[in-house]
Amino acid sequence: MKSFPYGSVLKVQREFTLETIKKKLDSMSECGMNFVVIWPAVFWWENKANANYPFQTGIEILKHAEQIGMKVIMELAGQITALEYAPDFLMREEYYATKANGTVDNDKIIFDYLNYNHPEVKQLVKKNYTDVANAYKGYAALYGYDILNETMFTSYDRYTLQLFRSWLEDKYGTIDRLNEVWDRSYYDWQQIEFTYWLWASVMPFVDWEQFRKANVGMILNEWKGYVKAVDPDHPTIADNINSMIATDNFYTRPHDDWNVAENVDEYGISFYPKENLVGQPHYKRWETFVGVHSATKTGRFWISELQSHHRNMFNPNSIVYPYELKWWNWEAISHGAKGMIYWKWDPFIKGIQTAGRGLVDTQGGFTPRAHAAAEIANILETHAREFTSYEPEQPRVAILYDKLTHDFTKAFTLTVPKETNIYINSIAGLYECLWELNIPAKFITPDDVKSGKVNEFQTLFLTNQLAIGPELADAIKQFAEQGGTVIADGKFGEIREDSILNEDLPGGELNTELGYRFVDIDPLNLQITLEADGDKAQTSIPGYFERKILSMGQSQAEVWGSFSDHNPAVLCSPIGQGRIIYISTMLWYGYHMEPNPDVLKWVQQLDAKYSLALHSAIDSRLKLCTLRGEDGLLLFVFNYTDEAVQSEVVLNGIGSKLESAADITHGSDTVVSQQQDQVVLQVAIPSKDVAIYKLSWRG
Repeated sequence: MKSFPYGSVLKVQREFTLETIKKKLDSMSECGMNFVVIWPAVFWWENKANANYPFQTGIEILKHAEQIGMKVIMELAGQITALEYAPDFLMREEYYATKANGTVDNDKIIFDYLNYNHPEVKQLVKKNYTDVANAYKGYAALYGYDILNETMFTSYDRYTLQLFRSWLEDKYGTIDRLNEVWDRSYYDWQQIEFTYWLWASVMPFVDWEQFRKANVGMILNEWKGYVKAVDPDHPTIADNINSMIATDNFYTRPHDDWNVAENVDEYGISFYPKENLVGQPHYKRWETFVGVHSATKTGRFWISELQSHHRNMFNPNSIVYPYELKWWNWEAISHGAKGMIYWKWDPFIKGIQTAGRGLVDTQGGFTPRAHAAAEIANILETHAREFTSYEPEQPRVAILYDKLTHDFTKAFTLTVPKETNIYINSIAGLYECLWELNIPAKFITPDDVKSGKVNEFQTLFLTNQLAIGPELADAIKQFAEQGGTVIADGKFGEIREDSILNEDLPGGELNTELGYRFVDIDPLNLQITLEADGDKAQTSIPGYFERKILSMGQSQAEVWGSFSDHNPAVLCSPIGQGRIIYISTMLWYGYHMEPNPDVLKWVQQLDAKYSLALHSAIDSRLKLCTLRGEDGLLLFVFNYTDEAVQSEVVLNGIGSKLESAADITHGSDTVVSQQQDQVVLQVAIPSKDVAIYKLSWRG
């Protein structure tokens, strides 16, 4: 039976003897772990007389791992280049990246990287990766190679500039077209330099950010090729930090989840949800995992680094409690993670994180966190078939994420820095609202809309979607015509994909389908009164940031809500068999900034009308997630409260007669009833805990 990959990073220190390393691996195995990530993968401190220098330590690790039934991932690039492909004895100053001001970029204390576009650095990486693969590929315990952990790269050097010029030429085709879009007067591609002039056009900024993300993919593809040339059989892995959808904290690295996932065999993330006592909100962690799952073609992803404890000895507020480890593991796994790796097994013994991290104490003893990790390992091993093969259920709701709109928003807010995160925060507000109501969603891209993949969903949300060109407009229209529901708010097609302001607003080329037109904006009087729906009383919801004043004309659109001056605020335009609902204020950005229960009530009405949710819990404090296979379903029920919660959970669309239902986390049977395709479970979840219910039927 296939095991679920579960393990930890072992940072091999030069102070460790081989026996020390083996003891650590044995302890990891005793904790139920079957994977280890070894970093670094080369050991420059070994005796140079060794026949296998500098790989003897790695070879011995692989041999011992095979003996105890562990698989090994060799991490080739972390954040200490001197211990990897660029040892100090080979390093030259010109290998560093270049800052925007032309100076050498070598003043960082962490997250070190070099100029990956420099031809000699390319050769250093190629030789190192080739040597590593040749040294380790023949050992049975080897799983694969992490070729770039926590991706990042920025350099303003001549090699990167030349790549940027070539990228621009591929995009625009002619220098005249670039001049039109950039509003410049070049005669030749070689005249283009790094520029910060954005008064005439924001496209130099947007193109640079788009290129930087693409460049990381180019680098990964090259590095993957170095490994595959000598070892085509073992997978390559690369990792970002969190999800580019869920946070802007890593925007400048840059991160592009889709691009990284496309250029390696396996995609992973580093996940550190607790830098203070409060930590990330629960919904934000779920949003992160949905974002990562959405970015991969198969949905398969790894947590390549999961926070195991506090950052360092002077940051006690980032302490990790055992129940949090359970939350984070099961949150990731319930959203499609197919490998879990802790950062890291033991505390740091040197460096700025000294005494930080670790599942074990300084003497190797198991902490309460290690015992929690072992408990998780036991469940994963007992039900390995389900955890390795079941996949997240297909939601009915999709949220559009557009990295072009993301970059445009960053450009347009350069002079309004407090609003720089407005796009990501709008998505966060929308996701949080859906999460509160147990409405699952997946993120899709404009390419997914254009390709027709959007038709896998019933409802498509767009929030502050600045850029809508003709092709995207037509695809959205087709989705609605075929019965889909589109719900948009805030900025809606203000510009084309080349940054030019659309004449027809809102919606750009969708405007003729909407049946109303933009007149002006107003940042005041944002409260919306909703029209009574059937026997429901009239209610109101708060607008935020601004409102659009719209002219209806002879529109066929229905007005579902109005501002206090009677201008329309919520409109529904019938299109074919479907509709486009537009909220002419930044509703979801407002919910992120100031959550309001009236907005939740309105979304509940939308759920009742358009069937957004898959399943439900009578007690809404419980949060639900599911993995489904041919012969069953795993139901994850999360209780984030400080008290035990008993409730009914209603599962819809089961479609098969149940044979059994059990709580596999607490080892108890479950009271369950079934009427046709609907199953009702009685659940009891202790405080700050997770219960996983296994429902089985004939496949």
